[in-house]
Amino acid sequence: MIVGPYDVTPEMLAGLALNAADSWRVCLRGLPRAAETTPAEIAAASLRRNARAVLWAGEGHFRFLWIADFGKALTGAWAALGVDYLAGQIDLMTRESARLGRVPSCFRAARGFDMPWHRGDGLPWLIFSHAELAKRRGRVPDEGARRALQELLDRYESAWIENGLVSERMAGDWVDTIRRPSSTYNNLCVLMMLRRAPELGLQSRNDANVFAERLFKDRWRADHFRDHARTDAPSVDAAVLALYLRSYPRETLAAAADRIESLGLDEPWPMRVSAEPYDPRTIPLLTRLAPGYHRAHWLHLGLMWLNGRRGLGRDVARGRAAVEALILRHGVVPEAVEPDGSPYRSFFISCERGLTMAAGQYLELAGPAPETARSPR
Repeated sequence: MIVGPYDVTPEMLAGLALNAADSWRVCLRGLPRAAETTPAEIAAASLRRNARAVLWAGEGHFRFLWIADFGKALTGAWAALGVDYLAGQIDLMTRESARLGRVPSCFRAARGFDMPWHRGDGLPWLIFSHAELAKRRGRVPDEGARRALQELLDRYESAWIENGLVSERMAGDWVDTIRRPSSTYNNLCVLMMLRRAPELGLQSRNDANVFAERLFKDRWRADHFRDHARTDAPSVDAAVLALYLRSYPRETLAAAADRIESLGLDEPWPMRVSAEPYDPRTIPLLTRLAPGYHRAHWLHLGLMWLNGRRGLGRDVARGRAAVEALILRHGVVPEAVEPDGSPYRSFFISCERGLTMAAGQYLELAGPAPETARSPR
């Protein structure tokens, strides 16, 4: 049942209840500390504890699999969770998405569903996950999986790409308390998808190079990406994602990184999600219960930033030390923190712990320097 922008499902109601209960516990007791003692041990143990029938997005109240979270954690998760487990998760998501005819934002073992609404980054991260798995295994998916992915890609392009970019009708992405029409983040996810699809033997209706040029012309403004189609406000997550994926040539990525630094968004903890307050027209009703949630400092975004900076050959020691200090301070990988380093807290929504995508991104940062697979184009 759709109520306003929200897809009201049993899972959404359960998720709200879990979130509220966990918020009260965090407010009363703080974040429970893990037994492990180093940041790498804490991150790896969090991933293992989250590895259930589906890979939970967090140890507290995020007891479902979010496909975007899964994709962002994947590079750092191989060693902790193993190829077989992660391949099984990718197969589960592919089968259920094929049954639904689209990639939902969330999964539990029994089914996929959207929470709180349908998002535009699901199929891109599923295709990314398949492409990364194919590199690990040295072979493309089998014919059944390729056929399912091709049908999903055809439907996605038909439904959501208009005039060369993501339609403004698509307002859902990882910032799932805000409704951003054709966010630049979503468009960069689609660009990633168009570039990775041929690795799986998939054919797209849209040429990746043409899409990249159209996106750059529409969204790049001297030293920053516009946040979405109806604003000139600088986008933090688009800059970070472009840096992480190396979506554009080095000079563009360097300019975007310089703008982030000039605004101090990576201080004192990488990374504050929004450079400016969100347009009130993009803020739905429930977000008003926790208006600062997606303006706090999110570790996974900061770690993507650091992984992207490392890909540019820039120093990451100070930012890494800040992240590690937070992990050791709390004894867990936190989701989002305030400027003083305390967990983000509100009456209804509080900081998750053992966040899968932050743990995976930290292990990616702690691992060997990246290969050239995502080299600047």
